[in-house]
Amino acid sequence: MLGKSLAILVVSPHERSGTTLIARLFADFFRIAGQAPLLFDTDVQHPKFSKYFPDAQLVDLGTTKGRMNLFDTLPVRTLQPKIVDVTHRAYSDFFTLVRDIDLIAEARANNVEPVIVYVPHYVAEDFERGFRLRAYFDCEFMLAENAYLGPAPQELHSVNAYWALKAHPVRLQLPSLDPMALSLLEDERVSIAEFLMTSVPGYQPPPGERPPLPLAYLSFDARSKIRNWLKPTLREVQRAIHLVQTRQETPVTEPQPF
Repeated sequence: MLGKSLAILVVSPHERSGTTLIARLFADFFRIAGQAPLLFDTDVQHPKFSKYFPDAQLVDLGTTKGRMNLFDTLPVRTLQPKIVDVTHRAYSDFFTLVRDIDLIAEARANNVEPVIVYVPHYVAEDFERGFRLRAYFDCEFMLAENAYLGPAPQELHSVNAYWALKAHPVRLQLPSLDPMALSLLEDERVSIAEFLMTSVPGYQPPPGERPPLPLAYLSFDARSKIRNWLKPTLREVQRAIHLVQTRQETPVTEPQPF
């Protein structure tokens, strides 16, 4: 039995929430596991996700063609998982379309499970919005907390939606990374999967091949910081994905020794 395929929708109502980085982590997790996920970038004004993955489709939700390219593909049962980086500019239009075409029902009819990965800022409105999103769309939901955004302020502790989402069974917690190391990781030439392989101490490229350009200017300290952040972070991604796959009673992606 093949089980369900996953359509992972990484979303946030705000810019600089880390959606592209989180989408990259999901994409490279599956790639390292030997799968070839279908990737979609919804930011036509300032595309980022598609610059890391040349095979990613850049979709303009403001056009009929863009909407068809994405929403005709998401509910189709495939062997590959699908990952969508939903820019904050596309956030409202995206969920309006999800609602209007009843994407969740269509996807489930085809044995596809949408997974909303919601990245809030630490403000009451974001947790209330996420709470409503989870309640309205009957699909898997994952709260993604990005430590880079800072700690939750004390006033959030009086917000019921905050505690409701914190108690959600599927959560992803990204540890904080040094801002300088993060800026290096955000270099569009850096592949997370290749970085993990080539940054192992003592690694030598195959004869006749040059090492990837980003490693040429990264210091040993920078490489160590990024590697020490990536390994537990990918283990966290693996844990969250495996939990969703278990909940959906679908085969679990082969575990990797991160």
